[in-house]
Amino acid sequence: MDLWDRSTMPAPKELDPEASLWHLFGAYLRFLRTANGETQSRLGNRLHSTGSFVGQIETGERTPSPEFAAQLDAATGATKLLIATASHARKLTPDPKEWFESFAETERAATRIRTFQPQVIPGLLQCEEYIRELLKRARVPAARAEMWVERRLARRRLLLASEPPEYWAIVDEAALLRLMRNPEVAKPQLLLMLDMIERENVVLEMVPIDVGLHPCMDGAFVLFTVPGKGECTYAEDMSEGRMTTNAQTVAEVQRRYDLLRSDTLAPARTERHLRDLLEGTE
Repeated sequence: MDLWDRSTMPAPKELDPEASLWHLFGAYLRFLRTANGETQSRLGNRLHSTGSFVGQIETGERTPSPEFAAQLDAATGATKLLIATASHARKLTPDPKEWFESFAETERAATRIRTFQPQVIPGLLQCEEYIRELLKRARVPAARAEMWVERRLARRRLLLASEPPEYWAIVDEAALLRLMRNPEVAKPQLLLMLDMIERENVVLEMVPIDVGLHPCMDGAFVLFTVPGKGECTYAEDMSEGRMTTNAQTVAEVQRRYDLLRSDTLAPARTERHLRDLLEGTE
């Protein structure tokens, strides 16, 4: 089962219509959808969306735009109930999740960032040569690649600010082994990582290949801590990323992260490993 895909859960999540107007909207949506004999997947496909997104709206994890609320209403009987509920929800209860809709905004606001990357070097520790090589291998068009390089390098400046966030990164040794197959990229990348981990706010740990299977085989993720807002988690695959503040999901990701750290090399040992790899590029 994919840890991050809530649409694969075996049973629908219990709804609490009294929690907020958006939760009430979700309860109405589920009632109207099931009354019409629709599944989340079919309804999502009809509206050129996904069943996962419909499910997240039903559980109050995501809020629909006015246009999508109207489409949902029309697709479930045109009762105007969903339109009216969404209208009142927007007026009376500002969406508490607007703060995390933009990954970059959340990253800038966070005071602590924890991440695990099984295939690549953690994003904020990537050097320009490494970023360009990844985009080249993915055959990203030059203009778009240049934009992505600029954005990634700009994001790394977060760690160099006068009041930077704590950055705890775990990298799988597999990512370093792949890096070493490209010596012209490996040296500047290793030098950058060694430079960054000298900073008090940056901690890097490695999961050795020797541990075999580990608690986070599902894939990459980021945990953000934002003052006054709480915590959210971001997970991604090749085509899209998903962010959520759902308490159960965040707690599960934190639990897996803590378990994974029991398998990692301590920061000092990770640093020694990086220096040994650097000697191999000479």
